[in-house]
Amino acid sequence: MSFIGGESWLGSGDEVSGDRGPRRRRRPEEAERAILAAARAFLEERPFREMTVEGVMVRTGLSRPAFYAYFRDRYEVVTRLLEGIGGLLFALDWRWLSGGEGGDEGREVLVDALRAGSQTFVEYGPVLRAIADAAGYDARVEQVYRHGLIERLVGAVASRISRDVEAGLSPSDLDPQETARALVLMTERYLLDAFGRPERQPSRRESAAVFATLEEIWVRTLYG
Repeated sequence: MSFIGGESWLGSGDEVSGDRGPRRRRRPEEAERAILAAARAFLEERPFREMTVEGVMVRTGLSRPAFYAYFRDRYEVVTRLLEGIGGLLFALDWRWLSGGEGGDEGREVLVDALRAGSQTFVEYGPVLRAIADAAGYDARVEQVYRHGLIERLVGAVASRISRDVEAGLSPSDLDPQETARALVLMTERYLLDAFGRPERQPSRRESAAVFATLEEIWVRTLYG
């Protein structure tokens, strides 16, 4: 994830509170990272609907006005959080998305990709759920999450299915685009429901059942 540190009316990172005295000087990039880390920590504990600027900034040791030196609002914060997580999802799935393995090897690569992608939801589930929730309220987040990340993933999966159908590895009656859309959207909702609730994390046994169910659906659909 890239961080942009620019000059603002706060100068070079000196945040001051009249009630608490001068705060520690921080470089702009440090302050920005602190805000993003605080936002992620907040969302790991509480849902997006409860997230406020005050609730984030109290965790940083910075003044509330410092937030607006780096972010327009809380929706921009979750969009920035998505940048790194979304890239991670593609990196984990890339071997299957870009490959052309057939038979048992293709199935194994797919299962490995699903497990790796699912682990991202285990680690970032509440944050990803917050991003999905925010997309329903803000066009900017929706553009990056649904029209950006999700649609890109659907397109990449559709391309792989199309190649597998042409190679005779997948059933010839599959519609690559619609099959990809159904699988990706189902997987997103299923994993968010399983791992996206801050108040409850599944046990190891429950997580294993989630992974096994996803693997069964994808493998049976694509490879019989």
